[in-house]
Amino acid sequence: MKESKQVTEETSATKPSAPPNIFPRSKVQLLVMTALFTALVFVVTLTASVPSWTGQGIINLGDSAIAASALLMPHPLMAVVGGVGSALANLANPAATIYAPATLIIKGLMGFVLYFFARKGKFAWFVVGVALVEIIMVTGYFLYEYVFLIGAGAFASIVPNFVQAGTNFVLALILFTPLMALRKALWDKPTETPIAVNKND
Repeated sequence: MKESKQVTEETSATKPSAPPNIFPRSKVQLLVMTALFTALVFVVTLTASVPSWTGQGIINLGDSAIAASALLMPHPLMAVVGGVGSALANLANPAATIYAPATLIIKGLMGFVLYFFARKGKFAWFVVGVALVEIIMVTGYFLYEYVFLIGAGAFASIVPNFVQAGTNFVLALILFTPLMALRKALWDKPTETPIAVNKND
C-alpha cells in the first residue's frame, strides 16, 4: 500500500545541450548560400584585382573571399564556390581569361581544402589551412604557366603570386574573428529540449 501511495515527481529539467546546429540546416539553404558565396567570390576576384607587372595574369583578393566563405559555409561545396566563382571572374576579365581552366581546378581545390580547416572553427587550424591553400595557388599557377603557356617564363610569375598569397593570407586572418562571431550567431546555436514533468499518484 505504501508503495502504491508513493508519489514520484520529476522536477522540470532540461537535457544537456545538443551539438551545435552547424550549417546547413536544409538543402535549400545550402544551395542558396552556395550561390551567394559563389557570387561573392566572383565579384571580389573581378573587382579587387590589378594586372600583374609581369604582364601575365592578375593579382586579386579572391583568395580571402574564398577563405571568408569557408568560415561561414563549412561544407564540401566550397569546391564549387572557390572554383566556379573564381573561374567566372577570369572569364569576365580579358587579362585573365586564359587562366580560367586552371583557376577552376586550383581555386576549387583551395575551397575544398579550406572547408576541412575552417569547419573546426579554430584559429590555429585556419592559419594552417590558409597557408596551405596559398601554397597550392602559387604552385598550381606556376605549373600551369610552365607546362601550357610560357615555359621558363613562369618563374617570373612566382613573385607576384607570392605577393597575392601574402596579402590574402593576412586579410583572411584579420577576418577570422568577426566572421567566426557571425558564424556562431547564425549556425552554432545549441538547442535545448525540455523534459516534461511527470506526477504519478
